[in-house]
Amino acid sequence: MEPRSVLRLLREFAARELREKKADHICVRRVKMEPTLRRGWLPDLIVREVRGIHYLVCVFSGDVLRVYYIGKGGESLGASEFIGGEKDKMWEDISERTRNVFCLPTRCHFS
Repeated sequence: MEPRSVLRLLREFAARELREKKADHICVRRVKMEPTLRRGWLPDLIVREVRGIHYLVCVFSGDVLRVYYIGKGGESLGASEFIGGEKDKMWEDISERTRNVFCLPTRCHFS
């Protein structure tokens, strides 16, 4: 699947989640590349790639954070749910390791 069609699929999925589950807001984030191979003293050569999960759809609903894991082709790879203090800790970790693609509604303060 092409990147544009994956983003279209993610936007449709996020809009459906917002409408059906009546969530506060939804953020779709892209996983940053991580080094997989280092060669050399400094190192001179670093190979970076994204493995497995490419996108995260974070659904905020009250005191609950539900994270859907999406692969490169737009296929769903599973989901996790975090409640209370665990939610804040997980959101900080997600924010460090990902980049924001878009949020719904558009005036989201978690960008």
